[in-house]
Order: sequence, then C-alpha cells, then structure tokens
Amino acid sequence: MDNKFKTAVVNLESLSELDFIIPTYQRPFVWGDEQLKKLLDDFYLSFQNNPDSVYYVSTFLTKEEEGVAELIDGQQRFTTLWLISLVISKLTPNSDIINFLKKKDKLRLGFEIRTEVGDFLESLLEDDTYRKIQDSERIIKQPYLKNIAKALVFIDGYIKQKVPQNRLDQFGDYIYRKVELVKNTTPQKIDLNKLFSTINSSGVQLEQTDIVKANLLNLIDEKVMYGKIWETCENMSNFFERNARTSFPESNWSSINLNEYLAFDPNTFKYKADESDLSTDSDSFRLDDIDINDLEAYRHPERKYKNEVGRESEEIYCRSIINFGQFLLHVYRLHLHKEGFDDFKGTFHVNRLIEIFTELENRNNSDEIKRFFKLMWDARYLFDKYIIKFVTDLDTKNESLELVNFNRNEKSYYSRSRFEKSNSLMLQSVLYFTGDYLRQYWITTYLAYLLNNHSNSLATEVKHLRYLEKIDNIFSLVNSRTDKELSWDLLETDSNIKPDIDTERELIKDHGTKFKHYWFQKLEYILWKNWEFDKTKEFLNYRIISRNSVEHIYPQNPENRNQHPAIEGEALHSFGNLVLLSVSQNSEYSNKSVNVKRSMFKEKKDTYDTLKSFYIFQKDKWSPVEIKKHREEMISKIKEHYNHA
Repeated sequence: MDNKFKTAVVNLESLSELDFIIPTYQRPFVWGDEQLKKLLDDFYLSFQNNPDSVYYVSTFLTKEEEGVAELIDGQQRFTTLWLISLVISKLTPNSDIINFLKKKDKLRLGFEIRTEVGDFLESLLEDDTYRKIQDSERIIKQPYLKNIAKALVFIDGYIKQKVPQNRLDQFGDYIYRKVELVKNTTPQKIDLNKLFSTINSSGVQLEQTDIVKANLLNLIDEKVMYGKIWETCENMSNFFERNARTSFPESNWSSINLNEYLAFDPNTFKYKADESDLSTDSDSFRLDDIDINDLEAYRHPERKYKNEVGRESEEIYCRSIINFGQFLLHVYRLHLHKEGFDDFKGTFHVNRLIEIFTELENRNNSDEIKRFFKLMWDARYLFDKYIIKFVTDLDTKNESLELVNFNRNEKSYYSRSRFEKSNSLMLQSVLYFTGDYLRQYWITTYLAYLLNNHSNSLATEVKHLRYLEKIDNIFSLVNSRTDKELSWDLLETDSNIKPDIDTERELIKDHGTKFKHYWFQKLEYILWKNWEFDKTKEFLNYRIISRNSVEHIYPQNPENRNQHPAIEGEALHSFGNLVLLSVSQNSEYSNKSVNVKRSMFKEKKDTYDTLKSFYIFQKDKWSPVEIKKHREEMISKIKEHYNHA
C-alpha cells in the first residue's frame, strides 16, 4: 500500500478531470470582504505587472478517488476561485475560465448533504441571479448560502471597478492558467482524525519567516539573544510588551520604564540562556516525504510565563492589520534606506521573503544583521503604539479597528486601553481599507517618520496626524509613480513630490460604479473631522469600515417609474448621486425610491450608513439639480482639505 502523500503544482486548467467535493465536516464558507479583496488585489496586481509569469497562490489538501477530490483543507480559497470564475464568465463569455465551472454537464464544486448550496450554484449558471440575491429571504435564512451570496456581489463589484472591460478576457485567462497552487493528496486509506491532529496542531512545513530567521542567525554570534528579539517581534496577534515578558523572563520588570523599550539593551532585557532552545538548522521537509504510518498524535506543549501569574491589568486581545512576513518587509526597507542601499527590486510580497533577504545574507556582515534585528525591535514597539489594529470586544466578540494606549499600573504591569475615536484612527482606517491589503505601503513611510519623530507622544498627537494627512494626500494625488516607489521616495526628508491628479476633474466625471472607492472613504474622513451637525449617538457610534459597494441614491432602475422617472448620464452616475456602502447595506436599499431610502436611513438607531448619506437625506427633494449641488459641496470640502494640508 502506498502511504506517501503526493504533491503537484496545478492551475485551474489542469484540474479539468477532477470533481471537487466539500465534505460535511467542513465549516460553511466564511470569507468576507477583507479576505476576498486581498486575493483579488494579488491576482490583479500580478496580472498588471507581468501577465505572462506564473503566480503561486496557496496550497490545498485533497483525498482523491475515481476522479473525485474531497477538499480536506483549503476549501475557503478554492470556493472563492470557483466564485471568481463564475463572475468573470458572466461578465465576459469569452474567457476560458468558464471551463472551470463544470465538468461536462455537472457542477465542478459539490457539497456533501448541503444540497441547497449545490442547487443555488447551479441556478447561478443559468442567469444573473447573484445580482439580485442579497435581500432574498431564502438566502438570508440559509447560513451556508448567505456568505456565498455576499461574496459574489463583492467580487462582481470589485471586477467591474478595477478591471477594464477590454481586459476581462485576459484577466480570466490569467487566473485560469497562470495562477498556480500546490495540490497535496493524501494516501487513499488514511485516518483523517490522526491527520488533522498532526497537521492542524503542529503544522507540516516551515514558514518563509522561519527560514529567513535561521539563515540570518547562522551568520552572527549571540544567537540566543537575537533569536529572542525575533521571537518578541514575531507574534503579531499579541502586544509587544507581552511578547517581551515571555522572551525575556529574567528582566526586572518593575524597574523598566516605557521609554526603555526603544533601543534594545541586553542589560535591561534578560533571559535565562539555554542554548538548547534555539535551533539554526534550516532543513525543511515536504509533504511527500511523510509516511502516514510514522505520524503520531500531536501533544500541545505546556507554556509557562514567569512573572505573569496573578497579573492584574485590562486584557485586550488584538489582531494585526499585517502579518509578520509583511512587517519584516517593511522593516527591511527601512533598514536598506538607513544603510544607504536602494530599495529591493520587484514586488513587495511575503511569497518572495527568502529571495528578498538573500541579498542581506550574501553581504554576510554580522554587524549589519544585528542592526537589522535591533531596528526590527524598535519598529515593532512603534508599530504597536502608533498603528491601528483589530481589537476584539470581550462581550460582543466583535472586532473593530482601534488605536490602543500603552500604560503601566501601580503593580508594574503594562496594560492596554482603547483611545476614544480620533481623527488619527479614522484616517488610518481609510488608509487600511483603501490600500492594498497585502502591502499597506503607507506603513513603511509612517514607521520611518516615527523612528525619528515619535517623541514618545501619544498615537493621537496632532503632529502625527498632520504627517499622516501629508502622506495620504501625496499617495492619492500622484499617478506617475507606483505606491512602492512613492513610499520609498517619501523616506527622504527633502522629497518634493508634485501631484499629477486634479481632484475636481476626477470627481466631476460620471463614472458611476467605476469611481475609486478611495474618494468616498476619504470624504468620510473629511466629514468626520469637520462635522457640522449635532454629535448624536449615531455619529458617535460611526466608524470607517470596509465598504465596497457603490449605491445609486436615485435608483438606476426605479421600482416606481411614475414617482421616479429614469434619469440618465451625468446626474445618475455622478459622484453626487453615489455613496459607498457595505454589501449588506447596499442590499437593503436596492432599487427603492429615494423617499423610502430616506425613511430607512432615519429609522436606524445605531449609526449612520455613511456621513455622505446623512448630507443627502437632509434634503427633502432629490433630483438632478440637488445631485449637482451636493456634488459641488462635497468636492469643495475635499479641495479645502487638500489646500490646508
């Protein structure tokens, strides 16, 4: 019996002989806007930069028998690929990606026992139902359908806004042939419980970050200490000072001041040296080297945190807006600039981490590598203190972006508490939600500024906000350079970058759904900062969140033609007639009349959909005349912001 795993690199075209089944034990499709945008951003950027090159996206794990592949792992991404294929095939029937939807006459993607999902996907192949499904009672009540329905609407909106109509065929073909995945296949007779226990708990491969760490430590002495520095920075889902307590348990925490965290000092941060706890062996292994008979059930190690027993502080749990690999790339760019080198060539992507760090390894300068580690320590401290992160409310379990204060209580424990909502939080939220999720280039520039100008002041300090506004304005008004080039050029204190985009000329067009989402979110920040009305509960609860669905206030296809005769052209698709909503918010309004939408807006007691909507629904009438006036008013506010920055 063959007990070996099999590994192959595949694209969607090469999977033509397989049917895929998502087994009963898998959770429903749960990907939201953030994950979808990350994947689509990656595909589209790679397509734009080099449409002839292969792009490696991920791995998935199957158990296969007689042409049917059971998706054991990777079903969220795989389902997304099928949904992207569906949307592209609806927008352009000429792309070969349409071949991925079916195998002969049968849906290529099936769901064990969840027949309603299969029936729903089958129905989508027949017509454009997914553009009308958001408010369907049948969908809302089905937990296995509602997120798929939302994902389809998001993907449809993203592709329409980003991809030119004349390039849709090529974009679909690129995903079909050039996006490659690693398909790992289990032996046919396998104990899945044993497999899950081993793979899900312990992992089966090293991350690129682990390999970079091993390679760098291999070139310096004091490996244990610098390894501890790395470990302190590595866990992005915990706060820096908590990681430091774990990595340096012998430190005298009662005497360490907050400002001592910057500029790592081995006399302050101490560990109990144990050479056996660090390995610099960079050998890795592959799935196809594993014999299933050799696997043992994984046992979780016990972890003890010295001096943490009885800690009394406000517990806040966080999720970083970037992962550790992305953070390393930001820090490496800061390091290159500080050392007098040019920026690294090529794309900013964690998949290139080993390749990018090879130049540092090849220089084989132990002092330089140590400087990089110490810079990483400083940057991670500043990142935690000054940059937004997702924080979970322990009562509601909801996540929200927050700036978090770093303070110390009378028992010498450090605690975190949320700042009140601020302009800094709102602007960073705009930067995060409108930027490239996988890169967030503004972080390189902002960290460089903070390294020299933080002054240990609060994250909400006005001078920091002014700098953020400056770089945001530059990123939004320069089209002649890439964001990667801009973020590097802005590291120079005397950089003099001239804008080449005219905001008014951009916003007086009748772009409709093609308007950049950035302008809507930037306007929300400007309206928040300069709010002219009462600060009601709805306003105080308002946040800048992920919004990706453009809504026409005067409907494109009015339900009541007598009350709302159809209008065309400039007024209908004007910036004045549009707001940017979340998919769920957009589904509520659909093609309802303006009066109905106004009533729905005013009945909401929690928060405003958007602040721009508030301005619109203050008006009793909404005709082409009011649309034009509103557009002029909003453009005026945007121009005033840029003029005063």
